[in-house]
Amino acid sequence: MPRSVFSMRRHVLRLLPGVAALALAAHAPQAAAQDYPDKPVKIVVGFAPGGTNDILARLMAAKLQDKLKQAFVVENKPGANSAIGNDFVAKAKPDGYTLLVSSSGGLTTNPILMRSLPYDPAKDYEPIALLGSFPLVVTVPASLPVNNFAELVQFAKTRKDGKLDHGTPTTSFVLVAETLTEHAGLKFNHILYRGSGPVVTALLGGEIQVGVLDSPAVLQQVKAGKLKALAVTTEKRSAALPDVPTVAESGYAGYDIPIWTALMAPKGTPEPVLAKLRTAVGEILKDQDTIERMHALSLEPGNADSAALGRRITNDIARWSGVAKTANIKPQ
Repeated sequence: MPRSVFSMRRHVLRLLPGVAALALAAHAPQAAAQDYPDKPVKIVVGFAPGGTNDILARLMAAKLQDKLKQAFVVENKPGANSAIGNDFVAKAKPDGYTLLVSSSGGLTTNPILMRSLPYDPAKDYEPIALLGSFPLVVTVPASLPVNNFAELVQFAKTRKDGKLDHGTPTTSFVLVAETLTEHAGLKFNHILYRGSGPVVTALLGGEIQVGVLDSPAVLQQVKAGKLKALAVTTEKRSAALPDVPTVAESGYAGYDIPIWTALMAPKGTPEPVLAKLRTAVGEILKDQDTIERMHALSLEPGNADSAALGRRITNDIARWSGVAKTANIKPQ
C-alpha cells in the first residue's frame, strides 16, 4: 500500500472518535426532547401562594403532569416583587427542568422600577407561552363607606392627606394604580406585600383602604361579601364579575389595561425541549376544561406563540417606561 494512502487511512481513523462525538452531540437535543421529561420539573413562582401566578402555575402543573406523564411541582419563591424567583430561574441550568411562571410585572416593570435588577428579561429567558391575561379589580374592604369608583375618589378627598393606603403585590400593579391616579386625581400610598394573598388579608383586616388586584385573588371574598369590587381595568367587564363596571364605564373613557402571565425557561434551553413544552401548553390552553376553569377565574387563555410573547415583553417595557416617566417614578 502506498505510504500516502496508509497515512490518510491512519489520519481518518484518528478522526473517527471526534466525528462520532460530534454526531452524538448533534443528536443529543433530539434524544433529550424524546425522553423529556424523565424526572420531576420545577415551576417557580415569584410570589406567595394565593395570587393569579400561583393559581395558574398549579393549573398548568396539573395539566402538564397529565399530558407529559411526569411530575410538575410548583415552588413559591416570593420576595422583591418576584425578582428573587425570576432571578433563580434565570440562573438555573437550562435543561427544561426549571421553569418560570412570571407576571408581566416581573418581566416588564421590574426592569423600570428596580435598580440593579439581577436578571434581564430580554436576554435571560426563552419565552414558551402566554398563559393568560386578566383585569385588575379595584377592591376595598366591605366596611369602607363607598360602593363605586366615583365614591372612592370622593372618599379619598375627605382624608386628611388625601391619600389612600394601597396594598400591592408587584410593581406592575403599582404602575396600573398610577394610571388610575392620573385619570381620577387619586393619591395612593403604595405598600408592598409578598403576594396578592397577603394584600387580601390586609384588606380584610382593614389595614389598607384599597387594593388594585388580580381578579382570581379577590373573587371568593367579593362573592362572599367581605370585599367590594368597584371597577375592573379592562375594556370589557369580567365574565366572573359581570356586575362590576369597568373603569371606562366609571367615567374614564378609553381606559383599558390588562395584566398577563407567562411561562418562561432559562436562556439556552434546548429548542427541541422548548418545542415540546410549547406544543403541550398550546394544547392545554385550547382544552375546554382549561378554558372553562380560567373563565371562572376571570382569566382569558393565552397561546404558545413565543415570538409574539417576546415582542409583547419588549413593547410593554417601552409602554411602562412612559408611565413611570409621567408619574416621576424612579428606580429604587
